[in-house]
Amino acid sequence: MHVYEAYIPENAPRQRLEIYLSHAFPLLPGHVIRDALNKKDVKLSGIRANRDTLLSPGAQVLLYTSYAISLPVVYEDEHVLIISKPAGISCDADGRGGMTVLSLLEQQAKGAYQPRLCHRLDNQTSGILVLAKDDESEKILLNAFKDHTLTKVYECLVRGQMRPEKATVKAYLVKDAARATVRVITHETPGALPIETMYETLSFDGTLSRLRVTLLTGRTHQIRAHMAFLSHPLLGDDKYGDRALNKRIKTTALHLCATSLTMQLSGCLSYLSGRTFTVQPPF
Repeated sequence: MHVYEAYIPENAPRQRLEIYLSHAFPLLPGHVIRDALNKKDVKLSGIRANRDTLLSPGAQVLLYTSYAISLPVVYEDEHVLIISKPAGISCDADGRGGMTVLSLLEQQAKGAYQPRLCHRLDNQTSGILVLAKDDESEKILLNAFKDHTLTKVYECLVRGQMRPEKATVKAYLVKDAARATVRVITHETPGALPIETMYETLSFDGTLSRLRVTLLTGRTHQIRAHMAFLSHPLLGDDKYGDRALNKRIKTTALHLCATSLTMQLSGCLSYLSGRTFTVQPPF
């Protein structure tokens, strides 16, 4: 039996427990959640709850099931863990109070080591995610991501045909913390950060282009915002994208995946230098 834990946020809207569970445990199939509710295998602050129980802000949720969640491992040794993150789950704690990549890996490690995030992918972005298992490895990886000595490559689907088919584009990015968004502008201004994005068209089907994108800078929502600024928003992007296109194609999934990571590392991780780890995009 597996136990999955969540904490209902203090500001959670008044809703039925069944609705909250699908957001709190995004990697549990709907039938698993329904089965747990039917069997009274969900507890709210230690008391068995049913699907119509209303949320109690701050309460602990425990869901018991025989279903095991397994995050795909791309590479693992005594210092490093590289996984293929599914879309729909946050790397660490978010406003939902539910399961995260970090909480799942901590549960799976069973105290053998403490997984440490060295970078992050957005909730809706899938692909390669690197974690350290010890202090020294964490320090080396954090510095490598900070100094951009690792080459990160993504694949995405965007609206329309890219002209030119291949280019390196530069601009500036401004964060809007209040709205949790960013905007791209052409000129330098106080608070704006320079961005540089390299893309290459892999295919075009008459409606959508499949791109290979290399981040030369790594800013918040860089690929999503930069492609939208170029009039080629990502398919399934509800924040910066084309909602009419998403509706017509009937998708709500963000089509963005971190498909490749090439290592250039020092110290105890120098043995990984020159290694490239890859995954296939789920679209």
